[in-house]
Amino acid sequence: MEKHNVYGETRKGTLPHIQNVTGRKAAALALCVSLWMAGGNVAGATEVTVEDSIAAGVDNPSGLKRAPVTNLVLGINEATGCILNITGGDGTNLKDFAASVNGGAVLSGNTVNMTGGNVSNLHGAYTQTDAATANYNTVNMTGGTVTGGVYGGYGTSAEGNTVNFKGGTVSNIFGGLATTKGTAKNNTVNMYSAPTNNGVDVRGGYADSGTAESNTINIFASMTLGAVHVGDAFSGKSSGNTLNIAAKNVTVSSVGSVVYVQNLNFYLPSDIASGDTMLTVSGAGSDLGGVKIGVALQKGANLEKGDQVTLVTGAPIDATTLTTAPVLESLALEKSYSLDISADGKATVENVNTSSESAKSLVETRAATTTFINAGADMLAFQGFQQAANAVAVEAAEQSKNGSDGGTGGGGFTPFAAFGGSSMRAESGSYVDTRGFGLNIGFAREFSNSQGKLLFGPIVEYGGGNYDSYLDNGIHGDGGAHYFGIGVMARQVNHGGSYYEGSLRGGRVTSDYKSDLGGMARVDYDSASNYFAAHLGVGKVFDMGNNNTLDGYFKYFFSHQAGDTTTIHIAGMDDETGDFDAVDSHRIRFGARLTHKINDKNKLYGGLAYQYEFGGEARAHFNGIGAPSPSVKGSSGMLELGWQVKPGEGPLTLDLGVTGWAGKQRGGSVQLGATWSF
Repeated sequence: MEKHNVYGETRKGTLPHIQNVTGRKAAALALCVSLWMAGGNVAGATEVTVEDSIAAGVDNPSGLKRAPVTNLVLGINEATGCILNITGGDGTNLKDFAASVNGGAVLSGNTVNMTGGNVSNLHGAYTQTDAATANYNTVNMTGGTVTGGVYGGYGTSAEGNTVNFKGGTVSNIFGGLATTKGTAKNNTVNMYSAPTNNGVDVRGGYADSGTAESNTINIFASMTLGAVHVGDAFSGKSSGNTLNIAAKNVTVSSVGSVVYVQNLNFYLPSDIASGDTMLTVSGAGSDLGGVKIGVALQKGANLEKGDQVTLVTGAPIDATTLTTAPVLESLALEKSYSLDISADGKATVENVNTSSESAKSLVETRAATTTFINAGADMLAFQGFQQAANAVAVEAAEQSKNGSDGGTGGGGFTPFAAFGGSSMRAESGSYVDTRGFGLNIGFAREFSNSQGKLLFGPIVEYGGGNYDSYLDNGIHGDGGAHYFGIGVMARQVNHGGSYYEGSLRGGRVTSDYKSDLGGMARVDYDSASNYFAAHLGVGKVFDMGNNNTLDGYFKYFFSHQAGDTTTIHIAGMDDETGDFDAVDSHRIRFGARLTHKINDKNKLYGGLAYQYEFGGEARAHFNGIGAPSPSVKGSSGMLELGWQVKPGEGPLTLDLGVTGWAGKQRGGSVQLGATWSF
């Protein structure tokens, strides 16, 4: 069964998943505007206002008297960003208004604002030139009379044009009209209020003989229209076109009333009540069978179990294409409606319940930041310590070569660095994908003692990356995180090959999050908190003969990410307060690494390890209501392979390793270590 999801609410005339091109476009080009009057041109303005006086004839800037205006055209050639304001004028003299016409290959970003007057046709952009496009133009109509049609864009192809209708009298409205075999795509008509006359035909995109795809008509108020053709392909192909109805008592009356629509979404308004009807189709020839139907309630709507709402009357629909969606009351509280729809368009509420599953997406950010902080610990505990040991070994060899004692630590601190990148998935009840990097820079020094040698030094760490979180219900969140900190490390290596080690780190982690919560509302926030982390490890290196050594180890890792209180921004709703609890991670890992020395400059190694996470649970409250808690608790297995090489005779030593993970933590990483001496 094919399903189509819609979600959300209307706020200030917007609908989820609908991008309206309503704003003024980019700055106009020089000489963008020309006034083509009967017998003359006026050029050089980027914004023109037409008032009642023009209809009777006015003086142009040169002082020559002009006849009454019969056509007003902005942008004779390529026109971008022109603005035309129409506040008055007589339709017998002001026939056709357009932001651009006749000539020019690209007509884009033009705006026409009409608040009064009487005209024949109104265009955001208009051209009949072959291969000329009319894209991303806007018509805003709040008053006046258009005896013909309103066109957002009219050209060989028309894409991304918008008509915002808020009042006035009109016969036809086209979001975009494509002539010949062109494409009408991504055009939008927003009907914010009813026309003063009934029976207006509205078309989102019209393709004379080409393709009409992904066009949208949004109806935000009760009204009676003639025909509604969302993606009208007269003799071509219509696909992906959507009609959104966000008001009750909408009537479409013409023959063939509702056609060329593939998605029909109902956003039940806040004043919806049992027995109400959303769409009435009174004209013959409409068939909505096979059209994907979506239903969602706007914020404030309230239906009880057993209430019945008629979505469509007068045209058959396919009940198998229905999908319903929750309405967001707050971040941690959703009201879910299960609607049973019949072929006659009646939808009955089956149950009402509350759920907070969607809020879990916002908490996944904490799981992502913990993953980045723990990746920094892994790099230090393995690649970092290895490079620190390589650094002091190189320094000791240089001192010995120069005739000094390299075993007492008298050579001072030697720099080393470790860098890595990873792509990991953490199972958290849902899952979080991270793509990150980490950098350790430190200075190592080694002292001999009665038991063996002590390696220690300070380090600076930096890392982070991007993440995507996914819930089982399809909600997707994404963002980024970065951490910066300092720390110290130490390892005691005894004469018999045993060793014990530890590290302590602390710093600051910042992150951000954004999601549309599956279409219910656009949500975003920023967060910052302190962290500290430590690890302890023991192990022993065994000589296996034939230039092989085996390092068996056990390590414990701990990280603490402090809590944070931040502001959650929700589109169309009041901000909420998010209280994120601290996240503590406790991990143990035991494994072994086998190293084979090929020669004095090359070594190969490989290893296996098992890891278990005891903690890693993230908790949060939004406006005092608890949200579900993701957790990365569980088992993982690790395989590593690497190559240590000292290229040439210089002071540089490199370590290139790859690591793969399976289980609770899945994915892979690449590490590059480097040491050098001066």
